[in-house]
Amino acid sequence: MHMTLLKLALSSLLFASLNLVAPASQAARVLAVGTEFASVFERNAAGEYTGLGADILRALAKQNGDDIRFEIYPWARAQWMVENEQAQILIGPYRTTEREGKFAFAKRAFYRDLIVLYVRKGSDLSWDGNYASLHGPRLGVINGWIYGAQFESMRSGIKPVLANTLTNGLNMLLAKRVDFLATNIRNTEAAMKAMGISNELQMIEPLMDIQDGYLAYCKNAGCEQLRSRYDELYEQLRTGGVLQLMARKQGVRLPP
Repeated sequence: MHMTLLKLALSSLLFASLNLVAPASQAARVLAVGTEFASVFERNAAGEYTGLGADILRALAKQNGDDIRFEIYPWARAQWMVENEQAQILIGPYRTTEREGKFAFAKRAFYRDLIVLYVRKGSDLSWDGNYASLHGPRLGVINGWIYGAQFESMRSGIKPVLANTLTNGLNMLLAKRVDFLATNIRNTEAAMKAMGISNELQMIEPLMDIQDGYLAYCKNAGCEQLRSRYDELYEQLRTGGVLQLMARKQGVRLPP
């Protein structure tokens, strides 16, 4: 579908979907925070917040009559703000038991990531899918990222090399400071394109894991009401076909 037609279809479906549910009687001022997640939550050169997470929240807030604002911070800071009720919504975290103690997660995930290993092009390194085989090679991981329950249970034995950011991790791989870099395809392909190194690194199979990303809310009564309402409105986007068009526009995988 031509992009102009796609935008027209999206606008039409969004209008129809958002009229299926009456607005809540009480609106709110909502602050949604996160860090730069390619195609999920970003800020463009014009200062506009973009990505599937921002698109979804704008639609939900509009239907609920809310005044929504977005801000980007380092990931640890964004999480702290929601945990400590300085912001209402955290955009994009994977769900873990530890995080469930800090945040109230949306009923459904809104995007899906494939967790994989990258190597330098021309490398003869491979991986058989057995986590035990990662004990020997130098495995780079991004500090603060979650790689799935199986990897996390074996992390201390694998002893990965920490990179502060994805860009840092990619540079470490290029400089042969690590043999593998564990990351997700969505962020990594965008970062490699921006860095001009798409022809220098490659993903290898099999997948390490699959992780789903959510909207997560602070844990107070107001946030619980907001979460419940936004969960309800999210179902309207999903069943009305708007969500699928949003995801297609951003090039993001949706969970089933």
